[in-house]
Amino acid sequence: MKAAVFHGIRDIRTEEVEKPKIQDNEILINVKACGICGSDLHMYKLNLFTPMLTRPLKKGGIPGHEYSGEIVEVGKNVKRFKVGDRVFAVSNGGMAEFIPYTITYGSSIYKLPPSVAYKEAATLEPLANSYHALMKGKPFNGANIVIYGAGTIGLGIVQCIKALGIKPNKLIMIDLSDYRLNLAKKLGADEIINAKTESVPMKIMKIVGPMPTFRPALFPMPKVDIVYDCVGYIKDQKAPLVLQQAINMARSYTGTVVVHGIFEENIKLDLTFMIAKQVKVIGSFGFTPLDVKKSIKLIENKLVDRSKIISHEISIEKAKEAFETQCNIDKSVKVIIKP
Repeated sequence: MKAAVFHGIRDIRTEEVEKPKIQDNEILINVKACGICGSDLHMYKLNLFTPMLTRPLKKGGIPGHEYSGEIVEVGKNVKRFKVGDRVFAVSNGGMAEFIPYTITYGSSIYKLPPSVAYKEAATLEPLANSYHALMKGKPFNGANIVIYGAGTIGLGIVQCIKALGIKPNKLIMIDLSDYRLNLAKKLGADEIINAKTESVPMKIMKIVGPMPTFRPALFPMPKVDIVYDCVGYIKDQKAPLVLQQAINMARSYTGTVVVHGIFEENIKLDLTFMIAKQVKVIGSFGFTPLDVKKSIKLIENKLVDRSKIISHEISIEKAKEAFETQCNIDKSVKVIIKP
């Protein structure tokens, strides 16, 4: 079978590898679509998290953990699934024509409704991440919400806010890519800010206004209720540290920062404002089974259109091109590999 095999930094090749043979408690999935995750890019560019992101081969490993497909074989001990079931699953090795999946308690595999297309289903893992992160911030009507990072997760948060009927006072998206920012605007962001060309603190203050105060403030603070950091730290982006900006920006006493982005190396933070303003900083990672089920319903009920964030569909024969395309934030959002 064909598979995309990662061998090292910026070295991914389409190769012929042995088709998997399943065990009694496994199923075999014919992969129809697999997304390239931001974590896959950390691996591709820096060889980070590779053991956690690939299904190992004798040489190299197959990445891809956001995939959908059709079950073509079922082990004799498997009861919940049958040949022909359409599924979305999360495990390593999805960038291949076939992938074995072990059915155990807590397996992250779900049957797909007939109305959910395979390519949309391949974006369910990041949508569940977006839903999970959104809820960590406890959004409410009338809140001023800032999202850093108009990638798949940040845009997914915008889609979830709109789908759930949450009505912020202002929903603001910040990114370095006009291409992605314009999409954020189309999906429902009230304001967009390109951090390369505008002063983020000044623009935020202009949009939401300063916090009311009973005495002169040494440093006027904007009325920002919730900040979502969907960037983390990316070494090759020469930009101010997002988490520091988020902490400095969040309002006193009730301000919340949700951190969902990945950090490519250790960072240095000044926590003075976090302490003085008593800002709440919350980590967010992954999703729960309930997040997935709710995300499937959002797509099934046409409340979220994930096709809008899919910028490219590229065959597995061009896996290298697919990864390079995903690295280009000025021309891509979500790249789907089709085996």
